Amino acid sequence: MRLTWPLTGRAAETRLIESALSEPAVAGIVVSAAAGVGKSRLMHEALDAARTRGCTVRTVIGTSSARRIPLGALAAWATAHDGGGVQLVCGVIESLIAAPDGCAVVVGVDDVHLLDEVSVFVLHQIVQRRAARVVLTVRTGEPIPDGVRDLWKVGDFDWLDLQPLALDGTRSLLEAALGAMPDTDAVVRLHRLTLGNPLYLRHIVEQEVSQGRLAEHEGWWRWSGEPVVPRSLAELIDARIGDLPAEIGTVVDALAVGEPLSLSALQRITDPAAVEEADDRGLISLERRGTAVEVRVAHPLYGEVRRSRAAPTRLRRLRGLVAGELAAGADHDDVQVLVRRAALSLDSDLQPDGDLLTAAAHAAVCLADLPLADRLAAAAVDAGAVPEAQFIRAHALSWLGDGRGAEEVLAGVDVTTLSDDVFARFTYHRASNMLWALADPHRAEALVDLAAQLPTESARRCVAAIRTVCRFATDRPAAALAAAEDVVLEELPAVIGAETAWVLANIYGDAGRISDALAVAERGLAIVRSSDAPHLGLNIVDAQVGALLLAGRVDDAAELAERGRVQADDLPGAAHLLGSAIAGRAALGAGRVDVARELLRRSSTALSATGYALGWGYRYCLPHAAALAMSGEHAEAADVLASLDSRKRPFRSLDDEASSVRAWMAAGQGAVGEAVAILLDAARSAAASGRHAVEVACLQTAVQFGDHTCAARLGELRRLVEGPRAAVAARFAVALRDEDGDELGAVSEAFAELGDQLAALDAAAHAAAVFRRADRRGSSMTWTARAQDLAARCGHIWTPALARVCSPLPLTDREREIVALLGLGLSNRDIAHRLVLSVRTVEGHIYRAMMKTGTASRDELGDLLRPRNLPDSDADG
Repeated sequence: MRLTWPLTGRAAETRLIESALSEPAVAGIVVSAAAGVGKSRLMHEALDAARTRGCTVRTVIGTSSARRIPLGALAAWATAHDGGGVQLVCGVIESLIAAPDGCAVVVGVDDVHLLDEVSVFVLHQIVQRRAARVVLTVRTGEPIPDGVRDLWKVGDFDWLDLQPLALDGTRSLLEAALGAMPDTDAVVRLHRLTLGNPLYLRHIVEQEVSQGRLAEHEGWWRWSGEPVVPRSLAELIDARIGDLPAEIGTVVDALAVGEPLSLSALQRITDPAAVEEADDRGLISLERRGTAVEVRVAHPLYGEVRRSRAAPTRLRRLRGLVAGELAAGADHDDVQVLVRRAALSLDSDLQPDGDLLTAAAHAAVCLADLPLADRLAAAAVDAGAVPEAQFIRAHALSWLGDGRGAEEVLAGVDVTTLSDDVFARFTYHRASNMLWALADPHRAEALVDLAAQLPTESARRCVAAIRTVCRFATDRPAAALAAAEDVVLEELPAVIGAETAWVLANIYGDAGRISDALAVAERGLAIVRSSDAPHLGLNIVDAQVGALLLAGRVDDAAELAERGRVQADDLPGAAHLLGSAIAGRAALGAGRVDVARELLRRSSTALSATGYALGWGYRYCLPHAAALAMSGEHAEAADVLASLDSRKRPFRSLDDEASSVRAWMAAGQGAVGEAVAILLDAARSAAASGRHAVEVACLQTAVQFGDHTCAARLGELRRLVEGPRAAVAARFAVALRDEDGDELGAVSEAFAELGDQLAALDAAAHAAAVFRRADRRGSSMTWTARAQDLAARCGHIWTPALARVCSPLPLTDREREIVALLGLGLSNRDIAHRLVLSVRTVEGHIYRAMMKTGTASRDELGDLLRPRNLPDSDADG
């Protein structure tokens, strides 16, 4: 495919140039930037904009070849009649500034530092006479002639130091060029490789697309494999680097295989004088880190090019030297350094060290770099570091979604040599992989049963923890709690303790035991901070967020989710996506439906396109579908649910969330009675399994849809469920039952204080409807306006309660349902099937509705409640 690369992410810079060209006090603007950052493109876009405003535009390009010729870059404005000397110069000046009366002239000069002296003199004259506005570009790091320096001194120019694109700018440019969103991992990797240089980015992306390594999958672009620097880009970089003496080349190559290095370490393994020369040439960058100075290649692509050109034996030797230098450092056991040492040793001339590789594989898992952990652990296994390296490798593969690969590794473990405690850990890894990655909970429980008779107490408790996980995964929370009765998290192997904490946090949160949920979650996070389970840490944060939302501590959930998102931003791969997904859940719980829809669209789609389709992909597609349904995008929500149904997930059904999605879809289509029935059924199911906080959430949504039959049950639940939500939901149901408009208004304010803007919206809409029926027009208008304002804050959504108050009709609830379904184009028979009524009953309701509304046909009646956008003004009258 052919890519186009629009100017993206430069709105502020474009405005600055436009301002400089319109400001009488300045002569123009100088745009300074490194090669490839986009100064020429920016200048040309600014000149096009000036031309559109009616200016006369002249464009001058400075080149090395034209620099040897007087007026070489301005030859197009010299005529045969100008003669020579001063007359020629004057003729060029007049040609450059010639324009119709009243038309301003703008002269753009790209690479002004490459102009010859006479051309620079021409610009001096134009600037001094204020005969034209001038845009100059200059390349950072190039020598600037004195005449050019004098030019912007006398001209009083504004100055723009154009920087490479930031991460968000890189993402926007990639999306514009590719025509669809790239996944977060691809954006981060491409930005890290190119440092936001648009020229470098274009070269890399176009090759990766043509080679199929950067490819679109279900509307998302994913990047697999390692980058290969295109020949065209390598030549550009070669020209920038120049021919390097051997000693300087060694400096760059050592950094290319092992950056960052301390300055002292680099000077020990290379020539110190060559290090200084490399710094003078701009080939390396130095940055102070505490008391040390850290050195890197000036640009990541310099290292890529050097590695691609160097002999493999040279690179192996240099990796060994760097690994040895890191091993001799005081911080040789630091997690980051340990991983670097081992990774360098993989492709070096050093002998494999099984203990180092095993420790580094464990450290790589701690850093959430699972592919590297797999490589290191595989090398450790080859070096004889079993069974520990086998466990680490299986763990990494399982979390990467390669359940078959993990099972193959574990099948190779010699269990006859394992102690009871180690066999219990082996059972955990195999059962966990069987449960989550291979989606076979029955075989997982069978593996646990085989280990149940281990003689040592510590091994039995470990197996009990694994059983807790399996029972939770198969939606048996009470049985899971029973299995965990004697389990002490801190006495378990770290990864098992962390996963058990996640399970218990979910169970307690669903049950409404918020204090227990948060306490066990904090214990789990403490384990994670000293273990090899960073992905589990994000799962635990998700459980905390869920518990806080169910309890009604919505602002606390949003704050916690934001902290998790920031932490996840520093992690690679899928872990990076989890932060956005959790933040999307929190935004949905706060009623910020538009924000949630965008966050969850990106994260759930990307996670579903990987090996996590049954796990994280499924888990976050559900709130994404809910956000779509709440936004009125019912077809898209149905597509997401259909996709989830096709995945046939055999563990952790999340049935309450799926029921919520279906209820919102039905209610949005007008079948409010059906929606309420779905929610009441989900509430009964939650009650049967002791998930009382989930029950409250289902019943609250039913109240939002207009049902108050659950008022008594909510009154009971407020004594069973911790947190403010249950009490406010109970007040909501009672006020709706009693037609108490003032109390409904107070409930709306209470929900707003909790942070649940969506529930506040519906309570306000119900208050407005009650006041209208009581003929309190002023109060009705006040609460209608309040509901509409909250709807706008939620993303301009349109709930059933808001629809009733903004589209008042003299209809019963059943008649309103039928009219809404008519608006969707359903036949009488389809409506009867949908609402479990007879066709004759439906026909009777339609007849009465037509009589009440004065409509003359089914189509005209259906138009009354056909789905439409939120009105801009109060429709109360």
